[in-house]
Amino acid sequence: MSQTLALSSTNLPAGAAVELETSSLPGGVLSMKAAAPGSHNIDLLSAKSDAGVPLTATATGGAMGISRTAGTSLQLVGEATSSNAKTDKALFSITMPATYVSGSNFTVSVDCLAAGTGTITGGSTTMTLAAYLESIGVETSLTVSAAQPILTTASVLTFTITGTTSILAGSQVLLEFAMLITSASGANTGNVNSVSYTA
Repeated sequence: MSQTLALSSTNLPAGAAVELETSSLPGGVLSMKAAAPGSHNIDLLSAKSDAGVPLTATATGGAMGISRTAGTSLQLVGEATSSNAKTDKALFSITMPATYVSGSNFTVSVDCLAAGTGTITGGSTTMTLAAYLESIGVETSLTVSAAQPILTTASVLTFTITGTTSILAGSQVLLEFAMLITSASGANTGNVNSVSYTA
């Protein structure tokens, strides 16, 4: 005869131990430890345009492009500025892992930089993340932390998405990055080196 026991807690810190008495016999105790949320890499090649279609090799029309040199590099790259501003987007779809606790906040990280010889306008060179819960063809906006500045050296920007009870393990969430590069003079492009989420 098999029995199933389900436990749920949003207050148990990573590494905390839980003991269950499994029988009336001495030593009949099962010990478990809470696991920290896991980090999940997102495949850059799965990126889509804002319209949901695959990216091309060249950034155009407000969509990032996929730049790959075999055995050397793989990045998402925006349109080049020319003493002006360019905004390019990339869209990813993720599935919330089986370990996700409904209602918990989760984070999305992007490694990026503003490359080139131009002079960027710091206050107007930013990465913004929008997130949407997708269910049966309907998208619902989620609350995400504010836009962050993109630097001229590669750095990791981390955004927090506020959890809701509508987000469950197995839910589909869309992540929409908007990369704004503004140069006061010369040419610059925005590069995305990696994307990941922790949930």
